[in-house]
Amino acid sequence: MAGAAAVTRARPVDAPPLSLVSQTPWVTPTQPWFNIALGVGSVAGPANALHVSLTFYSRVIDRSQFEQAAGGLPQKSVLGHVPDVAVAPSEAGGAATACVTVLRDDSDSASVPTSGAGACPASSPTVVLGCTPDTASCGDVYPVSVALLRQGSATPVARFTTFLTYQEPQGPGGTEDPLRVGVVAPVSGAGATTMAGALAAHHNVPVTLAVVPRTIAALQAGHTGNGDRALAQLADLTGDEVLTEPYVPVNVAALSEAGIAGEIGAQLARGTELLRSAGLRPAAGPWVDTASNLAEGDAGDLASGLQVAGATQLVLSDNDLASTGSSSLTFAQPFTLDLGHGGGIAAAASNSSLSALFDSSPADPVLGAEQLLAGLSFVHFENTFKPDHRGVVVSPPPDWRPSDAFMDTLLSGLTQNPALRPVTLSQFSTEVPVGGNGEPSTLRLQAGPAGHGITRTAAQRIATARQQLSSWCCGSTAAVDGHPPGLTALADALLATEASGLSPGRRSAALTAYDRAFARQTGTITLATERTVTFTAQRAAIPVTVLSGSPYPVTVVVTLTSDKFTFPDGNSRQLVLDRPTTSVRVTAQARTSGDRLPIDVTLHTPDGQLVIAHAVLTVQSTAISFVGVALTVLAGAVLLAWWVRTWLRARRARPRAR
Repeated sequence: MAGAAAVTRARPVDAPPLSLVSQTPWVTPTQPWFNIALGVGSVAGPANALHVSLTFYSRVIDRSQFEQAAGGLPQKSVLGHVPDVAVAPSEAGGAATACVTVLRDDSDSASVPTSGAGACPASSPTVVLGCTPDTASCGDVYPVSVALLRQGSATPVARFTTFLTYQEPQGPGGTEDPLRVGVVAPVSGAGATTMAGALAAHHNVPVTLAVVPRTIAALQAGHTGNGDRALAQLADLTGDEVLTEPYVPVNVAALSEAGIAGEIGAQLARGTELLRSAGLRPAAGPWVDTASNLAEGDAGDLASGLQVAGATQLVLSDNDLASTGSSSLTFAQPFTLDLGHGGGIAAAASNSSLSALFDSSPADPVLGAEQLLAGLSFVHFENTFKPDHRGVVVSPPPDWRPSDAFMDTLLSGLTQNPALRPVTLSQFSTEVPVGGNGEPSTLRLQAGPAGHGITRTAAQRIATARQQLSSWCCGSTAAVDGHPPGLTALADALLATEASGLSPGRRSAALTAYDRAFARQTGTITLATERTVTFTAQRAAIPVTVLSGSPYPVTVVVTLTSDKFTFPDGNSRQLVLDRPTTSVRVTAQARTSGDRLPIDVTLHTPDGQLVIAHAVLTVQSTAISFVGVALTVLAGAVLLAWWVRTWLRARRARPRAR
C-alpha cells in the first residue's frame, strides 16, 4: 500500500530534544505494521544514557478527546506499551526506531502477514486494538504517546502525542466513502519556493493554490535560481486549481464598508496580470478569506464586495459563523451563506481546529502534519456510512511558513489514502452536497457589528491617492501613457496599503511612504518661469518654461488665470514633455496699467484632477491705454471748465472801485 512504510528524513543539527522523523501514515489488516522513526537532539544528552517509550491508547471518540490528546497526555485507556526503545548515536544527537505489529483482536495474529514492505521482525512488539475484525469497528484514530527518558528515570525529558490510524475499509455496509479534503495551499512570501517544490513533487495530489501575486512579482524581479525554478514548477502544475487572487490579501467587506470597493477591481486586475505573466491560469469563482474576522454587521458589505470581485463561492473560517451544524459530528457540508435582503452565496467553512494543526508544532513539522492527517481521519471515522459525501476545507493560518518536511508528510499521507480524498475547491463544491446528511443548508454570520478594518481617514487617503494616480498614469487621458516600470511599482505600492493584515498605524505609515514616492514622481516636473514680467505694450506674449527630469514623456496642461488680463487666444496650452526644457508663450492683454499685476500659472494633468506645479507671475504694465488717456483728458477738461466758471463768478461778484 502506498504510504504504508516510514520514510527517514534528515534533521537539522539544532533539532529539539525529541522529534518525529517519520511514521506509517495508516495501518491495515494486510499491512499491520506501524513503523516510527524518531530524532533525539544533542541537547538531551548522550544517546547511550537515553531511551524512548511508546504508549498506545484506545480510540478517540470525540473532537475534544482528539484535541486533548494532541496537546498533552491522552486521557484514555492503555492498549499497549513499548517501554524501552534504544537511542542510537547520530550526527544530530541520536535516533530511535520501532516497529509494532497492530492486531485487531487476539485471534488476528493467525492471519497477520509476516512479510512485505515495512514488515516488523518476528521479535517486534504487538498491540491489540480490542475490536471485532470485519465489522467496521476497528477503523479509527488511536493516540500514541512518545516519551524520551533518561536511563533510570521515570520523568520524561520530552514528550509528544502522534496517532495511529487504522484503516479497515471493508465492513458490512461495503466500501466506506472517503472524506473529501480541500487543501488550500498558500504560495506566498519566503515560503513560496518551498511550497512550489512540494506541490511539484506531489503533482498527483489535487490542491487549491492561493498564489499571492505580489510574491510572483518578487520572484520574477529576483531572477534567482530558486525563484525561477519555483515559477516553472507552478506553471507546470496541471491537476491543481489556481485561485483568482488580489495583488495582496484584502478584506472585501472592509473595502466596501469604507467606500472604496473599486479598489477590489484594481487588486484583481493587477493580480490576474501577474499570475498570467507567470504562466498560471487563475480560475474565476471561489473567493477564500479565512483570515478576516467577519460578523453579521459585515453581511451587506461582504455581499457588495464579493459581487465586485465576481465571486460565486466563498470559503471563510467556521469561527465567523453563527452555528456550524446540527449534530455532535464535525460540520462537513457546504451551505448557502445568508447575506441579508434575500441574498446569499455558496459557501464552505474552513475547519479552524484542523487548520490550527498546520502551526501546532513549528519545531517538529512532521508531527504537525501527522496530527493534521489524524485529525482529518478522525472526521472521516466519526460516521463512515453517512448517505451523502462529507468534506472539509483546511487552510493554514496567515503567518504559517511551510517546510519541506510538513508538506511532504501531508501530501504523501493524502496519496491513495482510503479514508481521505484530496479535491480542489471546484471539485469540493461539485461532490459534497449542500445541506447533505441533514445538516443546515443555510447559515449566517456570527452576531456582531461590522469589523471596520479600514478607517475613514485611511479610506479617504486611498481614494485621493487613486484619483491622483489615475490622473497621472496610465490611461488614454492620463499624463503618462503606457506602464513605465517606476510607475508600475508605484501602483503596486498603493495596492499594498490595502492589505487586510495591516494595523491602522502600519497602514498610515504605508500610505505616507506611498505619498512620498508619488511626490518624487510628480516632483520631476517644475515651472521655471520668470516671476516678474514687464509689459511695454497693451498686448504681449507671456513666456512659460517647464522643466522635466522624468525618464518618460509626460503630457501636461499649462493654464493662466487673472482678473487683470484677458487671453485672446485662450489661457491653456497642452505640452508633451519629452525633453528637459519645454517652453510656450501665451498671449495676454492687460485690462489696465500698473505695478504688480498677478497672473496664476498652473501646471496640471490633462483631466485637471492633479495639480503638478503652481506659480504666481507679477506683471508690470507700462503700456499707454487710450481709454485711460481719454478719460484723463475728459476729467481734466471738466475740472478746467469748473475752475474757469468759478473764477468768472467770483470776478463779477467783486465790488468796483469808485
